[in-house]
Amino acid sequence: MQPDGFREYLETLPEGLLEHVSEDYVWLAVAGFRGPCAAEFLRRRECCRAECLRRGKPGIYRLAEWSVAA
Repeated sequence: MQPDGFREYLETLPEGLLEHVSEDYVWLAVAGFRGPCAAEFLRRRECCRAECLRRGKPGIYRLAEWSVAA
């Protein structure tokens, strides 16, 4: 998926699925991967955060962070 394609994909997701995708990328970003994958996971995590903020729903991203931390 192209960099802008991931953002476009996130825009199509209902809130519940956005929360789950955000959880996945929060986890992947902190899982300790190295190399190009790590940078991509960080970028996608930030895309998820930005999409939650764009929707005016920062709580979705906070829930994703909390569920990974728990």
